[in-house]
Order: sequence, then structure tokens, then C-alpha cells
Amino acid sequence: MCGIVGQMSSNEDALRLATEAIRHRGPDHTARFHHAPFQLAYNRLAILDRAEGQQPFSTPDQRIHAFCNGEIYNWRELRTQLQTLGHRFHTQCDCEILPAAWLEWGTSLPSKLNGMFALVIHDAANNSLFLARDRCGQKPLYYSTHHKFSFASEIKALAALGQPLQPDPRSLSTWLTLRYLPEPTTLFQNIVTLPAAHWMTVSAKGTITSEPYWTPLSQTRETHSPSTHSNPLDTLDHLTRSAVELALQAETPLAAYLSGGVDSALLAHYLKDLGGNATTVSIGFGSTADETQAAESTAKHLGLPHHSAQLTPDALDDLPRVIQQMDRPIGDALILAFDHLAKHTASLGCRVALGGEGPDEHFAGYSFQRAFLTAQKLGPLGRPLAAATIDNLPSTFIDKLANFPASLGHKGRKKTSRYLREFSSLPFFEQATRLHSLFEPAEVQSLLHPDLRSEQHPHPLAQTHLKGSSLSHLLALQYQHWLPDWSLIRQDKNTMAHSIEYRAPFLDHRLINFAFTLPNSAKINHGQDKLIWRQLAQRHLPRELTQRPKTPFYLPLEQEAWRKKLILIARDILSPTQLAKQSWLNPSAVKPLFNATEFLPLKQLAALVILQIWANQFSNKTAPQK
Repeated sequence: MCGIVGQMSSNEDALRLATEAIRHRGPDHTARFHHAPFQLAYNRLAILDRAEGQQPFSTPDQRIHAFCNGEIYNWRELRTQLQTLGHRFHTQCDCEILPAAWLEWGTSLPSKLNGMFALVIHDAANNSLFLARDRCGQKPLYYSTHHKFSFASEIKALAALGQPLQPDPRSLSTWLTLRYLPEPTTLFQNIVTLPAAHWMTVSAKGTITSEPYWTPLSQTRETHSPSTHSNPLDTLDHLTRSAVELALQAETPLAAYLSGGVDSALLAHYLKDLGGNATTVSIGFGSTADETQAAESTAKHLGLPHHSAQLTPDALDDLPRVIQQMDRPIGDALILAFDHLAKHTASLGCRVALGGEGPDEHFAGYSFQRAFLTAQKLGPLGRPLAAATIDNLPSTFIDKLANFPASLGHKGRKKTSRYLREFSSLPFFEQATRLHSLFEPAEVQSLLHPDLRSEQHPHPLAQTHLKGSSLSHLLALQYQHWLPDWSLIRQDKNTMAHSIEYRAPFLDHRLINFAFTLPNSAKINHGQDKLIWRQLAQRHLPRELTQRPKTPFYLPLEQEAWRKKLILIARDILSPTQLAKQSWLNPSAVKPLFNATEFLPLKQLAALVILQIWANQFSNKTAPQK
């Protein structure tokens, strides 16, 4: 695990500053490589072969040099293949295989890898760079072609290389809708991200070529025959166990993030069953949705040591620091929990943390996925009737149907009923995202400063190439934006800020490929989500653990202490004086949120606070390029 950085420049001082800017990603060792016009560097967080696994790795003739941020889980298997082809290796580090693998497989290399990675390979034969990113985008990789080509694991390193950090408000309408920007945009001018499951080449003249190498949709039953395995549950068990086993490779202490849900409980089960020496860690907020007691109960059942931490409303004071360490604004105050959890884990001496991301995406575990299917099944006649029912039923009944700890409130109910009434007229990407978006289109227009409304870029998901509107398409769409740009970025930036490597075993591409061969009935059936996944849990865990309803991981902003603290901060950060610094937001549209008491408008307020704090950090560089 490390941070990587590079440029087409001979400025060694800038490269040194860039490596210092991301020292937290790898405090154990720093190395540089130069072959004009390219300069590369990395910071290492030593996890495997801590004594000998220093990068860059190279071929004996020094033709190939490779740096890698991440872990190649199937390195032993690939090393055996490469040894039969005549290659020799000298360490027990996973990344040592990369130079030989590039010689043998070229641009097919990423598709051979099972892991999480952002890698760069220099080939002296044609003096070019090859860069690639893992299938789900667990490891970030940003680049710029402004004046000169440069790349880095974090945007702050690009700034150290001389790239101006100039926010681009022309994408604000998309950000306000989603609370993040889908790849490749970043909300900075001239800085983009290499999308997940893509590789790119850069010539010495600066010519760039980029291609995708994987998509989960290619695995669906619509293009592939169903799984030939006689027992899908046995196959799922085998694949899951293998994925966790591979992710346990480490020479440093391990931690597992544990909630009260079935995903992290299954992760902890396999970890224990495979002999993993790990402690479990959880975080709570002192709310009715607090899962720390449930997590402790799971750890006790499995015989694993457990530690928990609590987040209080005073944590909102940490927003400026956490927003800065994330580079890109993610409009969810829950980033504080990810930061606090990582900090607590680091205090326990752990350098690797495992988490349960993935099953909700693979097997349809989110409420908006069920709502999408329900809206489809209701049809054009049933949807208006359902919308009228939502408008008129008592709030307590609607909240039970929503299965969310916080009340939907008046605004949430209206949003849901509008979704049903407008469903038929919505393009697929809005059918897929409208319920978990934050502001609806009319609200976005109201919030934008009048001078910006005509300059907004089109919503990038409107250009999606996913044809159709099945559940498979909905799930596949998540891998293009929701997973890397919302879910995983919160983990990577906050764990690496505390020099912790975060691993998500359930994002093993073999598991994803298998999930996309399953029929919908194996995922959602009679209102039960993640059906086959829960059946797997029932094999290994007691009923009281597997039957717990899904509890969303969220900050209880609607609770009085949290609400008061948030509004106190918001009145300062979102004052007309502050908003005038950028002229991005319309103060008259923001002001009513200061009186918010319901969960949805409080989440909206928190997102605007985060956006404005982020904007203030670049307040002297905000003029949009025309």
C-alpha cells in the first residue's frame, strides 16, 4: 500500500513536495524514478514483505519499472504462472510480479489481477507509461493534462506539482443532486480521475490512450448463460471464503469494521474461521440506530476481541480537517464517522482494516433498489394510486414501510410520491438515482446562483451507455459512479489519512461476476433483500444475527443535540457574507434550511455546509474558465 505520484517534468523539488503532501499514505519508505521526460515517486505503507518489498520493482535489464498503490491478492498464483515462463522473483511482495506480468500480457495485465490497485509502469522500450485502476475503483488515481501531464493518488499532490486547484462550479447541479460527482469529473478544473476498470497509456510526447477492461454488466444472464454450478449457494460460499482468505494477507495487525448487520457479521465469521488474528471495531452515535451493542454481541459470539468508539455532535467541528483530507467534497457528514473510526483503529496498532462493502451492490440490499423494482411492477396505473396512499397514510405507518431509523417527514414523503407519479417520464438514470439523490431538479435550480444556472454541464449519467432498465442495469450503474465516487472514496481517504490500508474482500470481482449471473429472484424475493446472501449467513451464523433488519449507517442529525450543533455551524458557514465569496449558492434558497427539523432537510443543510467549507478552502481561486 502506498501513494504514487508522477509528472512529465524535470522539477525534482516539485516531486519531493508532492511525495511529502501524501506522506500519510506511506510513511515507511519513499523512492523516486526518473527517465526523461517522466519522473515517478511513491510512499510505502509496508504490509507484505516489509523488509524487502521496496518499490519500484524492475526487470533485470532495467527496461520495466513499476509502482503500485494497493494489493494484488492473487500474486502467488500469477507468480507461479510467470515462473513457468522463465521469470525469477526475489521477494514475498505482491507487487514484484508487475514488471514480468507487463512483459507477458501488456495491456491485458489489469484483467489478470485480483485486487485493489492504482499502478503505473514505465517501459523504456518505447519510453511510455501504463497506468491502470482496479475494477471497482477502490484505489484513486487523478491526473491532469493542463500544461503538462501529471498524476497522483491524491489531488493535493497534484497541487504540489504545480497544478492550480481551481473549483469548477459548472458541475454544481450534478453535485447538488448526488452529493458527489461521477467519474471522471472532480469539481476541479483540469483535474480528472482515471475511471475504475480503465487503463491508460501516456507517450513521451504526452499522447494519451484510455480504455475500459471490465464491466459487471458483461456478466449478466442477458449475455451469458446462467451459472453452471449445481448449487449457487455452495458456489457463493466458496467464492466468499476465498475472497476473505486472500484479503487476510498481511504482516501487520488486522482490524475488521463491525456493525450490527449481516455483511460485516459474515466477514467476521470467515475471518475467524480462517484463523485471522484480528480485532473488531465499531462506532456509534448515541442514537436509536446505534449498532455498537449489536456489533459487540456478534464479536462475542465469534470469540473476537472488540472495541467501540462514540461520535458526539462536537465532531462536527472536525469537518474542515476531514473535508481537506478527502480532496473532493462528499456531501455527507458521515465522513466524520469514517475518519473517527480509522483514527480509533490506528490507535489500536492496526495497519489494515477490513470492511463489508459490496453485498448491497451485488445482491440489491438498498431500499431505493427495492423501490425501483416496486415502481416498475406497479405499472402506470398502480403508481399514482401508491403515490396517493403515501400522501394520505399516517406518518408512522409510512416510516415503518421505509425501514429507516429516521422519519421520512413531510419532505421525504412528497419526494417519494413525486417519484412514483413521474416514474414513467423519467430517463433511466433518474429512475435509478432520484430516490437517493439529495435535491430534486427544481430545488437545484433554486439553490444555484442565477449567474451559474445557464453554465451548468449536463448530468453525466444522462450519457450512460447502459441500455435498458432492468435490475441488472440498475446494479451495474452503481459500479460506474455510486461505489467508487460515494462509498469507497470515503473509506480510502479517511483510512489513508491515518496510514491504514482499507480492504473490502466482498468486492472481489469473482463474487461480482457470479452475482450478475443470478436471477433477480435470488436477490429480491417477496420483499426480502439480498436473499441468497442471507441464506449464506444462515449457514454460518445464528438466526438472531441473520434476521436483523438492515440498519443504515447514518448520523442522527434529526436528534436535538446534533441538529442544534449543525444549525449553529450552518448559520456561520452559509451566511450571505460567506456565500458571496463564490456566488455559487442563492442565499434566499439556503435560508429556510436553518429552521429544518426533519431528517431530509437536515441532510441537505449538512451537504451545503460541506460544499461551502470546501469552497472556502479555495476562495482565492474560484473564477470559472470561460
